[in-house]
Amino acid sequence: MSPAWKLVVFSAMLFGSSVAQGDSFRIATWNLGWHIAEQELPTWIAQCSKTYAKDAQGDWKLVPVGTPQAKRGWDISESRASLEGVDLARMPPCAVYMTATHQVVEVTPEAYAKRLAQIARLMSAEIKPDVIAFQEVSGAQSVREALGDAAADYNVCSFEGAYKIQRLAFAWKRSLGEAVEACTDLVELSLPDRPATKQVRPGYTVTLNLGGKRVRFLTVHLKSGCVTPLEGDRLDGDKGADDPCPVLQQQVGPLEVAFETLPLNVDGFVVLGDFNRNLWHEANKLAGAEPLRSDGETDLTKSRAATVSTRNLLLEINDGAPAGSKARLLSAVCPGAPSVKAACESAKTSKLSQAQRKALTAADGLGCRNPVGLDHILVSETLANSVQSTYKVPIGNMGGSLPAKPPQYPVAALAISDHCPVVIDIQL
Repeated sequence: MSPAWKLVVFSAMLFGSSVAQGDSFRIATWNLGWHIAEQELPTWIAQCSKTYAKDAQGDWKLVPVGTPQAKRGWDISESRASLEGVDLARMPPCAVYMTATHQVVEVTPEAYAKRLAQIARLMSAEIKPDVIAFQEVSGAQSVREALGDAAADYNVCSFEGAYKIQRLAFAWKRSLGEAVEACTDLVELSLPDRPATKQVRPGYTVTLNLGGKRVRFLTVHLKSGCVTPLEGDRLDGDKGADDPCPVLQQQVGPLEVAFETLPLNVDGFVVLGDFNRNLWHEANKLAGAEPLRSDGETDLTKSRAATVSTRNLLLEINDGAPAGSKARLLSAVCPGAPSVKAACESAKTSKLSQAQRKALTAADGLGCRNPVGLDHILVSETLANSVQSTYKVPIGNMGGSLPAKPPQYPVAALAISDHCPVVIDIQL
């Protein structure tokens, strides 16, 4: 190694530069948890500040202040509460931010501005992405606000007004140039044949030039609630009308089609986002996640009829047919104490114990309520050997919410997310 190149390597290690040194790039994914733009706050705050009373059907209806048994929207903490006028296709639920004891924390413009500043600091100090995929953002403006003072350094794209408020987005350094292929939604993943209220989130792609290579990115946010068979969530099961697994099952087909087209006319691809599925349990073929279809077929490279269900999402979509579509699931390392690292690794092969989950979610662990098992990054085999590191970024005590307690704490603390970012460094 020449003295000059040694200096470059030392500088990169010292300053953590991602794109400035040679052909090294930092790619990240982060679910920001019902993140909206500041201009959307007034409508949401006004709706949740109204007064509601529960009717005979269990729905909360608007009532005058002073009505017996009535509560403000901010005071309703029950799971899946239905509040009149709180349309979850257009605004977050009132109970987004809750304390550890399930007390809803009221949102104010001041508290939200504090949250935005914390996100921006973590973004610039720890994540430092060259390319980042977001889930659960309301649009491009909400992403720019999350990037803070660095927003001018990024190109941003998102669904503007399309689909529901939990949208997808990309941001990438302007130094990388304009997109080689514009940001495009994958409508099929939203299951458009379902009734509008039952449709789920689409996929989103963009193709960028990284170090002279054309790299296609796909971000997803799949149907929630069907995480692992170790928790009773069988992908090929059906517990009835409210079971999310049959919905996720329907997304397998269009996702496999997307995988098959990702390598076309590019040098490599990256799939990243919130899969709402522990892909490591599928990669390790744990009980209930074997590579098996309902017709008994175990060769997942064979074509599958629409009426045939699969037990393993990962191995079904990533079957290596065609060959260029093969991707590698990257194993993220969790920084921190030995107990945190051990729990992080254990989550890839088993169900976490209460103690292990506590170690991960604690402020001195990763800090986020959904620390592992949902967010993943896969890269094409053409890029896999170029990946230098894959890791979780802790959010610490910023993952918790607390109400205001004047005069010492005049502004409430709102969790920056219930997910932790996943980051890879790649040398192309």
